Amino acid sequence: MLGYTLGLVNQNLEKQAASMPNKPATMQGGSFSGPPKVLALNLAVFSAVQSGLTLAVKKYRGVEGNDDIPSNMAGMFGAGMSLSLCTNLVGDAPAAPGQTKPTTPAGYATDAVRTGALFACLNGAFMKVGQMFTGKNATTDVYYYHTNGMLAALGLEKYEKNFKRGLLTDDTLALLSDSALKEIKIPPGPRLKILNYVEASKKHMAAYAQTPPAYAQPPAQEQGTGLTHA
Repeated sequence: MLGYTLGLVNQNLEKQAASMPNKPATMQGGSFSGPPKVLALNLAVFSAVQSGLTLAVKKYRGVEGNDDIPSNMAGMFGAGMSLSLCTNLVGDAPAAPGQTKPTTPAGYATDAVRTGALFACLNGAFMKVGQMFTGKNATTDVYYYHTNGMLAALGLEKYEKNFKRGLLTDDTLALLSDSALKEIKIPPGPRLKILNYVEASKKHMAAYAQTPPAYAQPPAQEQGTGLTHA
């Protein structure tokens, strides 16, 4: 619907420009121009591939949320490639000004990779800048300080979002269980590592608590000595 509407708008703009005495240059080529049906097809393919591929990459990487930059970049790369192939192979729209429309399989592949890389880089850059301004990329959270440290020590930093989504803050570390980690969608392998780390930490803290403080020990030179006073 959006693509078809934009196509109608483009047609009306071109008709108005054609009736002007000094006809300006118009964008008659490119992926986001052309008849309503062609533009609708391009946008439909772009949106479907972008959302589907992004979701698949997130599921493969075990992350959730809309602020994962690598997953979104992968989705935009695939969307850009599909948009390029759809534009070049379907319809007879001319190339955008200053560009040459490919005519060979190698040319199609090159243009697809170039377009996908451009879309991915722009998307990643915009998301990174947005995170910088919103503060979502802050590496320190007072409620997850020890949790983030544990995950970093185990090489499981990508599951920080899972802990935050499940509100498993630092004060819940000693209460972690397999079912709790499973509920926040952490795979079996990382679950075992986390539980083993927590159990080892508990034993270390218990041993430390049973050790008497140094000031409670009598001085070594006074032990076993009978001091007499004249």
